[in-house]
Amino acid sequence: MRLIHLIWIGALLTTAACQQAQKSDDHADHAQSSETAAAGPVAKKEQEILAVHDSLMAEMSDLMRLKKAVSAKAAAPAANGQGTEISRRLGEADDAMMTWMNQYNGDTLGKLDQTKALDYLSDQQNKVNQVRDQMRRSMADANAFLGKQP
Repeated sequence: MRLIHLIWIGALLTTAACQQAQKSDDHADHAQSSETAAAGPVAKKEQEILAVHDSLMAEMSDLMRLKKAVSAKAAAPAANGQGTEISRRLGEADDAMMTWMNQYNGDTLGKLDQTKALDYLSDQQNKVNQVRDQMRRSMADANAFLGKQP
């Protein structure tokens, strides 16, 4: 009886292993077809946009650090109110980034034809570039106010 149970468990494990290998093969085929589809102009444009996004995300901690430093310096009596506008613009740049990220909808690209997808991505590239410029201007102004080189 014990031998029958061991054979039965062995058969189940073998079947499970074979099914897992089949799933891995299917996943590899899917990944390859995704890579092929990703080589088109829509994917290239989206990669450009996401590269700008990623570079801005890397700068967000610097933006917040600058905002804190500018706010602290602006609050000092010797500042005579200077820096308040710069701090506000840093906050607006942060808000602009969050707004852009919330409204960007890359998931729908697969549902659009190529022309509409490229139009959408061109619009999004303009928007993310505006956010980039706004962030960099406000950060440069903050560095100048703090007497630092960027």
